[in-house]
Amino acid sequence: MRSQRTFDRRRAWLATAALAGLVPLFSVAPALATTSTSTDHVGVYVLRVTPATGGDPAPVSAGTLLCGPDGGAHASPATACDQLRRANGMVERIPEDPGMCTREYAPVHVTATGVWNRQFREFTRTYPNLCTAVRATGGVLFAS
Repeated sequence: MRSQRTFDRRRAWLATAALAGLVPLFSVAPALATTSTSTDHVGVYVLRVTPATGGDPAPVSAGTLLCGPDGGAHASPATACDQLRRANGMVERIPEDPGMCTREYAPVHVTATGVWNRQFREFTRTYPNLCTAVRATGGVLFAS
């Protein structure tokens, strides 16, 4: 179990490092934009949702989120990036999205690994089900 976790961490770090290479490309865009302000931040994240219980280690969902300009393989990049901007890129600081979830027990492990304003960020948590994970992280970041 521990070796699998170490392997997953290394793989996430390598993916983040590869995406971090894109950061200089995206940091030029705000400087060139006429509507840009000095408070624009750049963020690059790899987002993963995997089952937390044995069995299949394949992710339920995985993708990238790019902020400044907003994009990547995310359903709502602008909303997710706005939440991260308000939280200074720290997923744990994004306010919970209130609402109902079923009491189904299908634990998921969520991971957000990336770079925000040239600082490494990593968030990992396990939740009782996907709905709870999505609500606890603002309702958008890990939504598929």
